[in-house]
Order: sequence, then structure tokens, then C-alpha cells
Amino acid sequence: MALIGSSGAALATPPNPAAAPGMPPVAPAAKTPPQQFRGQEITSDTCSPASLKAKGKKARPLPTTAPGGLAGKTVVTCTRVNAPGSTASLAARDAAIRTARSVPESTGAQRSAALKSAQPSAVTPKDVTPKDYVQPPSWCYDHAFSGWWYTRSDECQIRDVTVGYFEIVNGEPIDVGTAKHLETSFAYMSGDIDNLANQIRLTKYFAERAGTLDFWGLQQIHGWATCSGDCKPISDSGLKPGNYKRDQNNDGESYWEPTHDEFGAITHLAPTWNYFVTAAGFEPSETVTVPPPPQARCDNAFSTDGNDMGDYTPGLSPNALLGAGCAVPVYTPTWVIYKNGLYPTVGWHVEAAQNSGLPGKYPSGDPLHRLTDSAKKRANGDRACPATPTWVRPANKQCDEYPMRSTYEGAASATPQGTARSFAPPIQKTPIGDEWCEMDAAWGVPTGATGPHGWSSCMLPATDNSHQGAFLGGFYKTNRVLDNDPFRVWVQ
Repeated sequence: MALIGSSGAALATPPNPAAAPGMPPVAPAAKTPPQQFRGQEITSDTCSPASLKAKGKKARPLPTTAPGGLAGKTVVTCTRVNAPGSTASLAARDAAIRTARSVPESTGAQRSAALKSAQPSAVTPKDVTPKDYVQPPSWCYDHAFSGWWYTRSDECQIRDVTVGYFEIVNGEPIDVGTAKHLETSFAYMSGDIDNLANQIRLTKYFAERAGTLDFWGLQQIHGWATCSGDCKPISDSGLKPGNYKRDQNNDGESYWEPTHDEFGAITHLAPTWNYFVTAAGFEPSETVTVPPPPQARCDNAFSTDGNDMGDYTPGLSPNALLGAGCAVPVYTPTWVIYKNGLYPTVGWHVEAAQNSGLPGKYPSGDPLHRLTDSAKKRANGDRACPATPTWVRPANKQCDEYPMRSTYEGAASATPQGTARSFAPPIQKTPIGDEWCEMDAAWGVPTGATGPHGWSSCMLPATDNSHQGAFLGGFYKTNRVLDNDPFRVWVQ
């Protein structure tokens, strides 16, 4: 049995199961919320008196031609993250956030096009213009200033960064101005493309005193990308145009691919950005390193596992590898199925099974885990749905089980295994009359059983069951659900 896969787009109407020949159908589904990357340090400060004094010892006095009354003075630059701001700067920050989020988020097709355009080659700069910038999703702005947030394919963080300008007088730092910018980091990937992108946008939204000296290119910002883990670079644009100027977007793009792409390879990588700010005559700021997002996982290990019972993929040979792709493995993907969609009876069965206590329910039920061993999947199916003549299928019906046979929680794989349950006799119907469960009392499957251990069986319309089986294969592939990966199920 299978469920409709989630692609992250909200549905107002039932999904369309059509797909390209030979490919698994993947139906869009309602959005599930991002998760927060907890335990990560999100604050830093290089503006301490000790740091400023040390920088002042290396700095040289400005020449007599320096603007803004700074001639002959010794001045240094520093940065602090998530520092409290004045009322004026907070208002400016809020306005900058509103401006950023007013731009519609980029579509999945636009992101895929950007990833596919990044061709593995020698590391060369890639021109960055506003049209290259992939607009982050709206939830990125909802969670600004609270660290990294992520879904299965996207990771985003917005920080508030203050640049401090100080004069060193008799060895002591004196505040002579500030500037503030939004630091928006966004990494994105795809389940069927074997590279990922990591971009950054720095937008100066506030300045006063020395921070306002941004004309004639007197203030600049420089950046470069790095990556930890099993990654190698495709391209790194640096920050462009590089002018640290009020309301100027400085954009950077980097693309990365896994170091191994042979069949069966599984790699992990975490890209990030580094940058520093300079002002003419000022000692530059220390390098700001953006805390890396949760590791991405790129693999070439996804297979159809024999195309048998539970993740059927039309047109593909047994154990066919479906190509490489990437995902954020710490995010638990969610299938969304509908009780009023094209194939509704599976949803009615899953809802009843979950309400009886079986695992996998969104948002907080114990997750299910994908099983890829063909023999074990077959054993799960044989136990939950014994073959004819033990259980003779009614006309135009197939046996559907929950948890699915392609999970470690299946009837023969779960520990403890528990007992069978169902929701007929003899027939259970939806409000509009569709039969979502038909069972023969002679089979001895109890009704009314509850608890987290066991499985549920129902005879469902063959059309519903077979199409949902195809959707399951598509869901696994789109979300790169590998063996033992967790997932949940959301019935709507």
C-alpha cells in the first residue's frame, strides 16, 4: 500500500497523477513546516575592548586627505551578530525584511534550473546579477534572527549584523559610527539533481556617522564560500558588486557537488560563506564565518529494490538505480494523503489505523522507517495480507496494509510485532459510499483492537491501491528516502 508523495506545494484540488512515461507519479501535497536547527551558536562579537585594542596596535593613522573629519586618526572596524539595536535601526531592519519578503519566492522549476545550470568544471567565478538570486521561501523571513531553519530541500538563516567603527585614542577604543546589514543565507537542493547551491545576500539597511561614508566605494565587502565534508566546488562567485552601501544587495552564489558519485555512494556536505568589511583607512573587520547549516546528504544509492510490493516504479527494471540527488536527512519528510482526492480509500484506512494507535501519524507520532530489503517486504505483505486461497480477494479489490510493507514497522518486521486488526465487518464505507474496507469474518481479524504494536488490513478498490503504490515510489525518490530513513503520514 502506498500514499501520495509531498512536493511542498499546497493543494486546493485533488492531485493529478499524470507523469512522464516510465517515471513514478508524484502528486503535490500540502506544505509541512520547517524545523529549527537547535544547539547552534548564532551570536558572535569581535567588538570587545580587548579585540579593538589589539587591532588598534596594528592600525596606522589615516592620511590628511581622509574624509569625514577622520584625518590623522587611527580607526578600526569590527562586527557583532544579533546585537540589540536602537529604535531607529530596528525600524529600518523591519522595513528591510518587509522589502525582501515582498518578492515572490522562487518556484521549484526556477531552483531546478539554477542547479542544472551549474556544470562541474574548474573553479571559476560565476557572474551574479539580481536575476540569478533565488528568492528564499516566506518561512525564512518568519523565522529571522533565530538560527537555521530547514525542510527536506531548503535551509535558510537570517542574521542581523552590526559593523562597528572605532577610533583608538591613547590605546582606548572610542565609538565613531555603526552600520547594520541583513545576512540572508539560503542553501537549496533537489531529490533528482546531484549538486546543491548555497547563496548569501548582505543588505546594508542602517548607518550613522562613520558608517555613512559609503560613497565613492569607500566601504567594501569581500566574501568567499567554503564547504566541509564530502564536497568539491563547482563555482564560487564571491560577493558582488562588493559595495557596502545603504540598500545595496551584495549577492554571492556557490555550487557544490559530492566528492563521490559512484553507484551506492552516500556523502555529506555543509557549505558556508565567509566575508569581511573594509572602509578606506580603517583596519578591516575580522572575517565573519556564517555558521554552516545542517549537513546535506547527496547519494547515488536510491534503488527500486526489485519493484515489488510497496514502492513500484513503472517502466524500470528490478533494482534499477534512479540517479543521484540530495536532501537534508535530519528533516523528517511527511506524506500527505487525502480522503477526498482521486484515490481516497487509502486515506480512510490510514486514518483509522493511526487513530487505533499505530505509528507514523503526523506531526508527533513515532515515525515509520523505510525498508528496502525485498524479501522482508514480501514477508510483511504475506503476513498482513495472506495470498489467495487463504484470503480470497473480493471482485476488483486488493489487500491494503498499514504500516506499509516497505517499512520496518511492517507486520513481519516490527519489534514487538503485535497483532492484526481491521475495521469491518463486513464493509466500511466513506460518507459518499466508497467502500474503504471489506473483510471476511471467517479470516478472524479482530476489530476494535488498539495500541501501537501490530498492523491493520483492509480490502480496498484495486484502482486506489495500485495507484497509491506508484505514488509511494515517487515519494521515496523525490525525498531521497533511503533504507531506515524516518517519515510520517498526514491524512487530510
